[in-house]
Amino acid sequence: MPTEIERAYMAQGYALPEGLSWAGVASQRARWGIAPIFVPLAHVRRASLGWGVPFINGRPLRHP
Repeated sequence: MPTEIERAYMAQGYALPEGLSWAGVASQRARWGIAPIFVPLAHVRRASLGWGVPFINGRPLRHP
């Protein structure tokens, strides 16, 4: 289940990189202590994720 911030990003056009699930994102976030404003932006191979604040049309997405 996406967090409130993740849902806000999705409402603005963000989508998880192919091959990821929200359960997997939550697991990685908890394991590595990723700040809630960051979401996966890049998925390389099975284990590597790039986290950040998504940009669409040159602007960062807003969060509550």
